[in-house]
Amino acid sequence: MHMAKTPRIRSSRRLVAPFLLAVAALVASAIGLGCLSAKSGSGGAPLGAYSVALLGDVHYDAPPVERFHAVGKAGPYRRNVAMWEKEVPAVLKASASLVDDDTSFALQLGDLIDGTSLGHEAHTQMLAEATAVLEKNYPGIPVISVCGNHDNVSGGSKVYKSFMVPWLARQTATLTTNAVTSTTFGFRHGPDLWIFINFNDADGTIPTVEKLLADNPDARYTFVAIHGPVLPMDVWQCRWFYLGGERQDNVRRRVRALFAKHNVIVLAGHVHSLEYKEWQGDGGRITEVVVNSVSRSSNNVLKPAVPKVLSETPSDYGAWLKTAPTNDANTKFEALYEEYRPGLKARYAASAYGHHVLRVSDKGVTLEYYGADATEPTKTFRLR
Repeated sequence: MHMAKTPRIRSSRRLVAPFLLAVAALVASAIGLGCLSAKSGSGGAPLGAYSVALLGDVHYDAPPVERFHAVGKAGPYRRNVAMWEKEVPAVLKASASLVDDDTSFALQLGDLIDGTSLGHEAHTQMLAEATAVLEKNYPGIPVISVCGNHDNVSGGSKVYKSFMVPWLARQTATLTTNAVTSTTFGFRHGPDLWIFINFNDADGTIPTVEKLLADNPDARYTFVAIHGPVLPMDVWQCRWFYLGGERQDNVRRRVRALFAKHNVIVLAGHVHSLEYKEWQGDGGRITEVVVNSVSRSSNNVLKPAVPKVLSETPSDYGAWLKTAPTNDANTKFEALYEEYRPGLKARYAASAYGHHVLRVSDKGVTLEYYGADATEPTKTFRLR
């Protein structure tokens, strides 16, 4: 159910480029209506092995703090400015240095900016600066960013979409023939299906997600790139995950079963930690990694490059409830963890920051974590 795009035409073939492109367009319209296109490798061979440069939250900000944040309310954002003075640029430089011929694109998993700006104009300016930084660091490959909760706050949802949809359409133009028209979208990349979800839209994303999965049952691997995780967060705001609201329980379970059926691999951010979970249930499995590129904690303390492991035990899932201030909190949320705990077969949670490389091939899928600005893997997770 997919078609291969015409490979990039080298300089020696410039005279026939218009003809080949025209033929490709005719073929696409003839046999690819409603189908997602698949990128090919060099020489037109089906793309089998590739890598993706991966970043977690980065919370772009710039001095002085008052430039983007109201005077008197700038305190929480001093952390962002501080980490963008040194650590985050170093992470970006190290990540970019690992880009090679096999790198298909760079992916940033939301909270690209800290959008509690002074207004729509400043919000747009912040997005323009942050995306320019990404493009400058990854000049030879497309860059994709999914929507995070900090990207569209303070009434900035319309601002975010009006800026980012055209930007994403330009970035993905070499990856798919299907133009991006929304902040939830997907495409076939070789034999694989990639789905990018606007975490904030939640219920509104379901029709797109369901159609992408239904139209691509033959995908080798199915990746879901999203800001907030698909499995419950083991933190105080445990309900702040995809379709995690109490009123969404029924639809959450329905979408979870659909994800499990397709054995999805979830790539998420949001939690500012390094995590890996393997959940089995609903007749399949969901593998989820949470990555982080935020270098400092909320009180401005530098996070470790070598992971400080918090837990590697599935039975500890939801352990924060032991310190919940009221019995009501324990009762209210324990049932959520009990729903998932039996199916949780593997778990890893650590405090860490850095960048990552996702490597995909017929042999499997691995995620390499590079602590801070390292250029040799600090830890590797096997996802398939």
